[in-house]
Amino acid sequence: MNKTWKTLFAIALLFMFVLAPFAGLAPLMLFLLGAGVLWALGAIAQVLFFGDDIVEKRE
Repeated sequence: MNKTWKTLFAIALLFMFVLAPFAGLAPLMLFLLGAGVLWALGAIAQVLFFGDDIVEKRE
């Protein structure tokens, strides 16, 4: 499994550098965009599935 993750990471990194050949930070920004989208979807899913229970537990 570790080799699979390394291979996927290498392919993704190469793919990002092909998409942005002159911008060194573009792959990082794409990664941050993906992380932000996943975070937002997770927050929306928590509200949809658990409703106000989460808010009550935090207070």
